[in-house]
Amino acid sequence: MRAAVLHKAGGPDVFRIEDVPVPVAGRDDVLLKVEACGVSYRDVVERNGTYRRDVSFPCIIGLEIAGTVVETGADVEGLAVGDRVCTKAFSSCGRCRLCRNGRETTCARRKPISGGYAEYVAVPQDSVVRIPQELGADIACSLGPAAGVALNAVRDVAKVRIGETVLITGATGGVGVPSMQIAKASGARVIAITRSLQKAKTLRDLGASDVVIAETGENFAPRVRELTKGQGVDVVIDNVGSAVFDASYDSLAVHGRYAMVGQLFGEEVSINPARIFFKRAKILGVGSVSRTQLEDTIVLAEWGIVKPNIASRLPLEDVATAHELVEGGAVNGRVVLIP
Repeated sequence: MRAAVLHKAGGPDVFRIEDVPVPVAGRDDVLLKVEACGVSYRDVVERNGTYRRDVSFPCIIGLEIAGTVVETGADVEGLAVGDRVCTKAFSSCGRCRLCRNGRETTCARRKPISGGYAEYVAVPQDSVVRIPQELGADIACSLGPAAGVALNAVRDVAKVRIGETVLITGATGGVGVPSMQIAKASGARVIAITRSLQKAKTLRDLGASDVVIAETGENFAPRVRELTKGQGVDVVIDNVGSAVFDASYDSLAVHGRYAMVGQLFGEEVSINPARIFFKRAKILGVGSVSRTQLEDTIVLAEWGIVKPNIASRLPLEDVATAHELVEGGAVNGRVVLIP
């Protein structure tokens, strides 16, 4: 089969399109014919060497996978050849205390999913959820690691309620767009932060009530305060991390909730603890997506509430171009590889 193989970390040009053996499905695995694989920023930092955990070379990356089951292992239950599925970002054991209490995203035996930059991939049955036949693979591939994480952040961690105001950083990204859509569907007002003036109209079309244009490191809090008549926002969904932390926290209202989703940069942040208790703030960590959350996200996609914005669909041979688009941040929407 054809695959985009990494033999070392580096720039987008380090990918090599090679013929490699089709993976063998283990007893607990399903073998998928890959229909589409989203290119996430996680892929970028794995490729360039910033993210090293569980990465060894040579490797085939790609965790946002949608495809069709072509083979099932001996211990697989509830899945059959011909089923269309999409993946979450990891598999969990399903038996430990955390898994049995709905906390599978922190399972000590969780294993990351990879291998989507290829024609076939073998993944554990726990990592996949069935999708409707009519749901496009380019849409389905980003529902787990992107839209599912957004649902986790907005609904289950930050617990956004009708009438609240929600600030979303990294609003044009894979988690940012569905975060806006889900927050709006929850009855919230959405303020989107972006670096690009050209993306403002798209963000409004996708659900933002207001858009603030701010360069990385710029203090956008005064403009957010102005939009909220000095009150600040009830919730921050932060998909960027340290580069926007100070401005985002300053935008938070008294008794606000700050949900940390992403950290795209290596810098640390510092904060006087008094700023937390005087504001009565809650700082919340958002993990990945559970099977239940992914199933709910698929329903939201069927209903048209979650609508991933697909900017580019590229063949596997154009994987370097796909990474340039995502890493550069100029693309307005998701980039998807079609093996």
